[in-house]
Amino acid sequence: MLMLPMAQASAEGSSSYANFTGGVGGAGDIGTLHVVDSSATSDRASGIASSGGGSATTDHTSGLTTSGGTAGSTTNSPGLTGASTGSGDSGSDNGGNASESDIINNQVNLNTVWNNTNVEADNVNGDVNGAAAATANAFQAITFNNTVVNNNQYASGAAVGSDLNAMTTNVNGSVNLSNTVACNSADVSTDPAYTVVNSKQECAVGDPSQATNVFAAQVQGDVNIAGAVAANVYTEDTNAKYNYVNTNQINESAVNSTTNVQTYNVGGTVNVSSSAVGNTAQIVHY
Repeated sequence: MLMLPMAQASAEGSSSYANFTGGVGGAGDIGTLHVVDSSATSDRASGIASSGGGSATTDHTSGLTTSGGTAGSTTNSPGLTGASTGSGDSGSDNGGNASESDIINNQVNLNTVWNNTNVEADNVNGDVNGAAAATANAFQAITFNNTVVNNNQYASGAAVGSDLNAMTTNVNGSVNLSNTVACNSADVSTDPAYTVVNSKQECAVGDPSQATNVFAAQVQGDVNIAGAVAANVYTEDTNAKYNYVNTNQINESAVNSTTNVQTYNVGGTVNVSSSAVGNTAQIVHY
């Protein structure tokens, strides 16, 4: 997790760590990997090159080289267009049969984002479920293609926040309530041969915060309460053979989380969490 200069982060109330994750950053060269066969040509425009038994192509932007029977030509920008055929080693086909998703996301929020949620529930036979959230910029990409993502998120303004107030009584099931706040949130999920991500997230909001106040009594099941605030969140899940991530997160804001819970006569378990995080990133590559 990359931590850049950030302002104060504090949490009040019952607290535990929350699994927040954050952004992706600016551009950069990846350096050339080795070329498999006897001759090579270079393409400075496309994202990734395809090579074969007779010849190979090497890209000077991403530095990724793949092998196949005979190298297909990499002509379009960006991505792969050549077909991988020929008498050489069969290799993996990342040429004409491969598709690519080029995603450019630019999000700017310059004003206050606020949510107020009030819940009152009495004599409920089942569960009581509630979720409150406030986010200045949110981005999600889900692909099964080779993927190139350029993400840029900036949030400012007086505040980004959410208040959740709940009174639940005489509930035969469980009470499940959550309150989540983020300046910038980005999530990338891919299932390709390669994934390249460049992203920058910056939070300059005066006060990203959440406040959760819950009263729960005469509950037969469990009581689960979670409050969480993060300035910049980036998550990625991919099984790409080649995965490059350049993430840059900047937090200039105070981050505050307050969670107050009162419970009486609960038949199950009471679980309460509250967290405040400046920058957080999680990348799962399998």
